Amino acid sequence: MARPLESPGAGCALHGALHCATAVPGVVPILHATAGCAVQAHLNGAAAGWGAPDRFGGLAAPACNVFEKQVVFGATARLREQIKNTVKIMDGGLHVVLTSCATEMIGDDVPAMAKEARDQGFPVLSIDSAGFRGSSHDGYVLFLKGVLAQFAEPVAERDPLLVNLLGIVPRQDAFWEGDLAEWARLLAGIGLRANPVFGPEGGIDGLRDLPRAGSSLVVSPWGLEVARALEKDFGVPWLETGGLTVGAVASGSLLRDLAARLDLPGEPVEAFIAAETRREDHHLGRLADVYFRHDLQRSFALVTGSLHAAGLAGFLTGTLGWLPCLIVVADGPPEASRPALREHLAALTEGYDTRVLFSEDAGEIEAAIVEGGAEIVLGRALDRGAADALGVELVQVAFPVADRLVLDKGLSGVRGAVTLIEEIARAVLAAG
Repeated sequence: MARPLESPGAGCALHGALHCATAVPGVVPILHATAGCAVQAHLNGAAAGWGAPDRFGGLAAPACNVFEKQVVFGATARLREQIKNTVKIMDGGLHVVLTSCATEMIGDDVPAMAKEARDQGFPVLSIDSAGFRGSSHDGYVLFLKGVLAQFAEPVAERDPLLVNLLGIVPRQDAFWEGDLAEWARLLAGIGLRANPVFGPEGGIDGLRDLPRAGSSLVVSPWGLEVARALEKDFGVPWLETGGLTVGAVASGSLLRDLAARLDLPGEPVEAFIAAETRREDHHLGRLADVYFRHDLQRSFALVTGSLHAAGLAGFLTGTLGWLPCLIVVADGPPEASRPALREHLAALTEGYDTRVLFSEDAGEIEAAIVEGGAEIVLGRALDRGAADALGVELVQVAFPVADRLVLDKGLSGVRGAVTLIEEIARAVLAAG
């Protein structure tokens, strides 16, 4: 029997699609929804590391503000009016109409309204993004697949050095911009160019370039459907990583695999990896005194999404020498992707008595953390109660983050490993 989830953490599919639209410079969303949908999306996005989530801030997003009248008699006329007003006053190269539960259930023909606007010369797309279609992570998939179906065009020739970064969901992770920037830097280090689509380095051209890329790097299960659509419709091959890697060892291995697949010269790749390893070794050396003075080897519980679970677990156990008690994957990845992720996590924690749990339920997660008895918790603001019950530090590494502002820091690659060390040290030193 189905049961309600306690504080699942993620918003609905509409929230995810809205956050994606506003994370692409030049794209203007149009919410075909009630006013409450925009308010909830704003609150959901603002929880990801404080600060306004985007230039529209959720509350300022153009919206039809559907009321009871439109629910009874239909809201297409209201949408037509909203599209006309939005394209007049909002400067954007692409306008995307996002549907909601109410407007999909009453059967509004939103694609027809978008086509009517295109026939009049306005660049308008429509995305079916009702909240009942899933979580914010599903909204990411719906947004990109909708763009591919309506906006992307076949190309005569692909760029072999251009790599799509798929699976980092905007605003559903406080560290998303930093992770995109770090992987753009790492790819550039071995002679490739990232197509992040989202964030300050992304844009409408990035959406157009999705079919032009030589390959796609899939860094979480949420990028798989998009990668398969790109391969099926445009012939773009893809490489799945099992999550964002953390630290020089794992990241270097991934860069080697990608370079070998793309037949890149080996010497520059190895030189870059060696430089990144020296950088990490330098910072680990600076950590050593603090590590031993404060007895920083801890047993830990990790609560995070499928994007970071394996990478963080691997770095904590393999590089820092910590002891894994519990790993919770809390973003509800598709069932089909769970066995491979579970196997990957089992390999990383081999030799330890580690429980792996897939759960979005805050109550179930809290009970598992307390039962596991870890000496430190790396998780979400939602996990404060469990850490307090154990009397241990909480390092907030997953959505939502409530104890600091996050602008451009990531948790992956080499720089992400340094950020993780800093956050752990900050929490431990603050606790005395």
